[in-house]
Amino acid sequence: MGNLKLYRRMLTYLLPYKLLIAASMILAVMAVFFEGLSLWFGASLVQTIFEPPSDAVIEKVPFSIANINEYLKYQSSVFIDKSNPLNALKIVCLMMSLAFLFKNITIYLKSVVMARLNLSVVRDMRNQLFSHSLTLPASYYDRTQSGKVISLVVNDVTSINNSMTNTFDKIFIEPLRVAFFITVLFIINYKFTLAIFIIFPVLGFLITHIGRTVRRRSKRVLEQFSGLMSILHETVSGIRVVKMFGMHNCESQKFKKSNSNFVKHSFRTSYIDALASPITEVMGVVVVVILLWYGGSAVLAQGGFGAEDFIRFLVFLFSIFTPLKAISKLNATLQSGFAAADRVFGALDSKAEEVSTQEKYSSISRDTAKKIAGFESNVTFENVTFSYPLCDDVVLKDISFEIKKGDVVALVGSSGSGKSTTLDLLPRFYDITDGIISIDGVDIRDMDLNSLRSLFGIVSQETFLFNDTIFYNIAYGLPEASREAVAEAAKAANAWEYIEKLPNGLDTVIGERGVMLSGGQRQRLSIARALLLNPPILILDEATSSLDTESERLVQAAINNVMENRTVLVVAHRLSTIQHADLILVLENGKIAERGTHEDLLAQKSRYKYFHDIQFAASSANT
Repeated sequence: MGNLKLYRRMLTYLLPYKLLIAASMILAVMAVFFEGLSLWFGASLVQTIFEPPSDAVIEKVPFSIANINEYLKYQSSVFIDKSNPLNALKIVCLMMSLAFLFKNITIYLKSVVMARLNLSVVRDMRNQLFSHSLTLPASYYDRTQSGKVISLVVNDVTSINNSMTNTFDKIFIEPLRVAFFITVLFIINYKFTLAIFIIFPVLGFLITHIGRTVRRRSKRVLEQFSGLMSILHETVSGIRVVKMFGMHNCESQKFKKSNSNFVKHSFRTSYIDALASPITEVMGVVVVVILLWYGGSAVLAQGGFGAEDFIRFLVFLFSIFTPLKAISKLNATLQSGFAAADRVFGALDSKAEEVSTQEKYSSISRDTAKKIAGFESNVTFENVTFSYPLCDDVVLKDISFEIKKGDVVALVGSSGSGKSTTLDLLPRFYDITDGIISIDGVDIRDMDLNSLRSLFGIVSQETFLFNDTIFYNIAYGLPEASREAVAEAAKAANAWEYIEKLPNGLDTVIGERGVMLSGGQRQRLSIARALLLNPPILILDEATSSLDTESERLVQAAINNVMENRTVLVVAHRLSTIQHADLILVLENGKIAERGTHEDLLAQKSRYKYFHDIQFAASSANT
């Protein structure tokens, strides 16, 4: 994306704050005016002190464009009243003081306005990026490090904002200052001013080259920061595993290495960025020295360039280097922001989950997507084939089966056979590559996504709980739920027996990912959440596979409560839990190898019986 296009898009975040922008611009113009006024009278101060008073009558100078310098000097002389040096000195000092006072007042007010604008833009951009991140499909998070997402929301947005708000007023005020000072220089002596422009093309080339390098390196810095955040997030999340396996030194070294790379790239960006200001100043000093030589010679030779004009010229000339240095650094700041903007806008442009994400299968729009009132008849998989995005391997091949309302259908198979993937396709965490999945005869790709997902309740092996109260976690998705309803759901899930023993009961905060609870307790909370939601279709993904015997017994009893009078699709780890299933599908290498009831499959004496015999033998040995 081109720089101009990027910057335009960045500036769209400022549009809602037109009043703040207008106030900032007005204050910027006022600050430049008062700064110019202070410099003009500063040169008059030197003239007032060192030039002896003259008894000659000051002749009136008429206004004209060709004679504007003399006209302004005449007006200043009249205002200052050079006939009385002491009074003139008082007036000049007063004017300089007032000009500096008003200049700094306007600069302060502008800073306050920009601070408000700055914080508002950061808030809006973060809100938009976070909200958009929640709409991205599961496939985005499968291929994107969590640290990158966090870095985008926290670090990259800040970089864009710094680039935008810290440069927006400067893009306006610094060129304005330069233009104002150059105009005054032209008014004083256009010949000497033209010499200044000799340096501009060279300076512009250097600044542009430095800016491109800074942008390229800034992008690397942001990538390194994302990696650093990923390591930090993973290590903190898995701290028990790290401690258990004694990997703290290894993880520490990994973090140090990533941190060193981040520092190395940051330093390279910094020292290149830092070149802009000294290069500008050195080249400027060269010009100033040349002008001092020729200008001083003209004054000494009385060649039409008076001492007052020369002093005023030097004051404005030296003053011009401050905005020039700011402009040179401005480009580097912008390039850093552009690097962050590339990443943030790339995420914002990532396609969100739509009502129909596969247009080649369905042309339905968001407005015409079918909203589902409930589940009436059946769920059907017809010749379903699936491959993960950006992957050629086929995970599911020609899968066909039917789940009738009220049926319990179980998926069995070895690890990697496609069981969990099949479950992910129903709520459209992924879209199928070929075939049709329909509910009550309607292709799920033609359904409103929120309406579709409201049909399902999911209890998975890896239960995710929030760092909040038990009440919040059970009522998640139903914030209007009453405490009585939450308590009833907890009782049905066999979770109430431990909840009522906690110091704050339902109001107990359970820590990040429910760390203060055992695995069985967390799983029962997840089941209580599904019970409260009361979905017509329940998806169980090996909900008891990682639990001890006692926890499994309690959780299984809770699952049996959940399964009553519901349509259930379950991935079974222990075959004893699905003996009464209406249909059992045995998956191997992404295909349905066997199907039937528990008794039918045992009678076939094939893959299912093999799994059954292994588990039965293991159970007998443990007994």
